Amino acid sequence: MDRGPAYWPARIMLGVGIVATLLAIVLAVVVVSLPTSMSGEPSMVPLVAAGVAAVGLVWMIRIFRGPRDDPPAWRHHDRR
Repeated sequence: MDRGPAYWPARIMLGVGIVATLLAIVLAVVVVSLPTSMSGEPSMVPLVAAGVAAVGLVWMIRIFRGPRDDPPAWRHHDRR
């Protein structure tokens, strides 16, 4: 396996993204579960923010696992 110059920095950034997303989800659940003094029902804004963070993590993993430098397969069809 040929590891490029950005092998470890890319994995470190992915690890930081995973930890940050998990932290955002845990903090959102904690904030929603705290008792509120202004109204009786909790705000769903932290859960929406955690959902956006999860979508961002999925998108980052999709980019990370994507094709390296290979052109897409549809470019190699035989033109007649």
